[in-house]
Amino acid sequence: MRVSCEQLKTEFKRVLLGRGLSEAKADECARLFAETTLTGVYSHGVNRFPRFVQQLDQGDIDPAAEPERLLALGALEQWDARRGIGNLTAQAMMARAMELADAHGIGLIALRNANHWMRGGGYGYQAAERGYIGICWSNSIAVMPPWGAKECRIGTNPLIVAVPGDPVTMVDMSMSMFSYGMLEVNRLNGRQLPVDGGFDDDGCPTREPAVIEKNRRIMPMGYWKGSGLSIVLDMIATLLSGGLSVAEITETQSDETRVSQVFIAISVDKLIDEGTMSEKLQTIRDYVLSAQRADPDVAIRIPGHEFPQLKAQNIAQGIPVDDSVWARILAL
Repeated sequence: MRVSCEQLKTEFKRVLLGRGLSEAKADECARLFAETTLTGVYSHGVNRFPRFVQQLDQGDIDPAAEPERLLALGALEQWDARRGIGNLTAQAMMARAMELADAHGIGLIALRNANHWMRGGGYGYQAAERGYIGICWSNSIAVMPPWGAKECRIGTNPLIVAVPGDPVTMVDMSMSMFSYGMLEVNRLNGRQLPVDGGFDDDGCPTREPAVIEKNRRIMPMGYWKGSGLSIVLDMIATLLSGGLSVAEITETQSDETRVSQVFIAISVDKLIDEGTMSEKLQTIRDYVLSAQRADPDVAIRIPGHEFPQLKAQNIAQGIPVDDSVWARILAL
């Protein structure tokens, strides 16, 4: 079925108000969930919403909490999210990083005790659409085996890098080949993964999303490279924030809560004028797109450039929502 962005926001807000959120927080949180879905990121928009509500109901998220600054060192600040609403806190932290970048050229916020931020790319885009380079990442509960292992010991620890321009160029990537949200999207649509995304119970690579969801043997992005990057991102976020590591989250928390995150904004206009920046970015895009295609029917992809088209399509046709997911939301 297809629904409008406004329908989504209305239902999200109804549920959030019923969970005791203030009018302002319910409205903004609902907007972020709806707009995430509108841009085609269903895994961390509408599909994720029931789990978010479950965490509210369990008390893992404190809807009244506001982030608190703990330490200020010029361009670097350390904050405590105090288990507040993840997407609202992340949006506020990237906004603060941009304020620091205005003063210092770069701003870095290290955040502890945060909840899941939903679509991490939204905060990279938040910076890039205002002319900053935006970089952010989060650790998580252990949901992926390190390379060479069968048991989950590392997080998918998504990393976002966004570059300003028209359109914004952005990488938003889990350290696994596919996030668990994308496994769910493919399973709900009855699709196999386009490439191997994990291992079956016998240790053989598989494209079956349901198998990977069940046994949790998800494949690191780039094999040992994604595994290694997951580990160092966890280390940096933990050290800068003074918060919990993947190991500590997994061993002490009942769900993916009290995670550690990093937000970086770089003020590009202090380094290069707008005209020169646009020319250089266009040169890069043109050079990449001029390569001979491996398959004439498959376009060369520049990361993030598909989102404006997906958004326009969903505005015109309505947002596709799985029937079972929509039924769950209406019943909340």
